[in-house]
Amino acid sequence: MPNKDKKNATSAEREAPAGRNAPGVTEGMRAFVSDTYMLLAKTQSCHWNMRGPDFIGLHKLTEEQYNELFVAVDELAERIRALDELAPNSVREMMELSRLEELSAAPSTAEVIDILAADNQAMAGRAKELAEEADEAGDPATHDMLAARVEAHQKAAWLLRAHHPHGNGRSTTAMAGR
Repeated sequence: MPNKDKKNATSAEREAPAGRNAPGVTEGMRAFVSDTYMLLAKTQSCHWNMRGPDFIGLHKLTEEQYNELFVAVDELAERIRALDELAPNSVREMMELSRLEELSAAPSTAEVIDILAADNQAMAGRAKELAEEADEAGDPATHDMLAARVEAHQKAAWLLRAHHPHGNGRSTTAMAGR
């Protein structure tokens, strides 16, 4: 546990970047960057291959979401570098680290919503867990960055579900669990 009293902290504790001595946080961040990159690619693929009656609305929404993810993945990777670790170096490495699955085919509009909403909800949960780890490791910058990702992913999931053709703002997956 980090020494919260700056007067009694060793010089190494005062000088080391926050989180540097918490390899679980940086490894979790590497996986989260990989998940974010995978979600960006899936969202952009769905954007390109969207079809159906709500094409324009979902096409615009997915474009906003993949642009937001592009900015986020860069900021997350730069945070890893600020912690003096390397961000994932290749698409292969990111695919190995990512817990999200690739798309195997172009899904229907309802499937796009279900898949992307579920992925965003999973990402919100992972961001929350990792934010708590960063907080416990005494890394407020990483905590705050991940807390913002919780909100961003929850909002993305909500906006997607609001477009669902079955209504009620809930995906068929969420409704099946009720």
